[in-house]
Amino acid sequence: MDMKENQIIACPMPDGKIIAKGYYNSGPMLKDDTNGPTDEDSRMQIVCSVKKEDFEKYIEKIKSSGARIYLENSMVDDRCIGFEYNNKQYHAVYWAKRSEIRIIEDQSPLSLDRFAYSDTGDRKTLLYAYGLYYDPANGGGINTINCGMVYIVRLSDGSLFVVDGGYVFQHSKEANDALFKFMYDLADKREDGKIRISCWYFTHGHDDHTDGCTRILDRFHDKIILERVMHGFQSRSICRGFSPAYLDMKEAVSEYYPDVKTLKMHTGQKFSLSDMTVEVLYAAEDMISADALDFWPLRDFNSTSTIVKLTINGQRFMLLGDTSSEAEEFTEKYGNPELWKAEMVQVAHHCFNNLPKMYEWISAPVASVPNRFYGAHAYDNIHKLREVLKYTKENQVYYNGDATYEFEATKNGFVKTASFPVIGKEFDMSWSHKHKV
Repeated sequence: MDMKENQIIACPMPDGKIIAKGYYNSGPMLKDDTNGPTDEDSRMQIVCSVKKEDFEKYIEKIKSSGARIYLENSMVDDRCIGFEYNNKQYHAVYWAKRSEIRIIEDQSPLSLDRFAYSDTGDRKTLLYAYGLYYDPANGGGINTINCGMVYIVRLSDGSLFVVDGGYVFQHSKEANDALFKFMYDLADKREDGKIRISCWYFTHGHDDHTDGCTRILDRFHDKIILERVMHGFQSRSICRGFSPAYLDMKEAVSEYYPDVKTLKMHTGQKFSLSDMTVEVLYAAEDMISADALDFWPLRDFNSTSTIVKLTINGQRFMLLGDTSSEAEEFTEKYGNPELWKAEMVQVAHHCFNNLPKMYEWISAPVASVPNRFYGAHAYDNIHKLREVLKYTKENQVYYNGDATYEFEATKNGFVKTASFPVIGKEFDMSWSHKHKV
């Protein structure tokens, strides 16, 4: 088959290789694609039956084309390259175990190196597992919930890196005030009294991971500078399982911060935010098959969670989001489990999912559970927690429903240095997504 017949994206392609027919729509960044594709949608094409030397030749072709290279990263036998060509951004990954090159065309005008930054300061970088209110009955209350999560890193430049936001039921006015005050007190203040959130990262498009951001921005955007947003959300026209409320988060970010820097996340990206390194180890688009580019293969939407490794002062923290066994099976078959070792792990999906192989790859001596102690020890969850406990001790497992925990990355790993009480109880009906209060 003539490769030119199937080429859709407008960058150099490998010579003499077959391109799978069609493309996969990876979805937009902040636009609402409820009614179909948008002009923000990323597109992926797959080149089949390639070897490592084919990718090496392809890299040389890209370099000789006049493209600007801004990323080269090796991942065991895999390799990726990020480049700018004719004012568009491209991310190409060679998957050795698949004998494929996957090339993604992003519509963002901002390249990865311009999204990233390496300015540092003299502040101690600290990681916080923020304490949200979880249902004492583990799902029995009409205005409570036992999922949702928030993590915060105070970077050395005094800005904040925020992960997810919790569910609406975890954001009574008291709880929402408390989260903002915690962030405000933690971050350095500008001359105008505002704080900087250098990046807000969303693991996936479920409302228990986006609602908190929406309410914080609705109420406190005039006191916050939001500089960056990143996620790996897929296209609604292909992927099933989004919570509609994630669109409220997109709307709030777009309304209050029209010039925010954005990044669509892809496996192989590795970059700095101040003194912290972010490395993407898994993105949902990895699951797509070359012979079914318009077919969504996942049964569990939670496996759309992007998986990243944060490195702080040489210590690694694995953020799993709500990922499930489908991502575990994929990584074992096609990925690079050798890269997953870390000193601390966020236990996946509030301890609802059983992921023995993932926890073995990570082998973290410290664990953070986005649930309360009794939620993680419930009858349906305790055997899943035991897989985590194979690599740590119970006194090194921290439950986000019991307190907010502060961790410092030391030469001996992550050490808990402080704890703060959870503030806020059952939801008080003080806010809804469509009524900004």
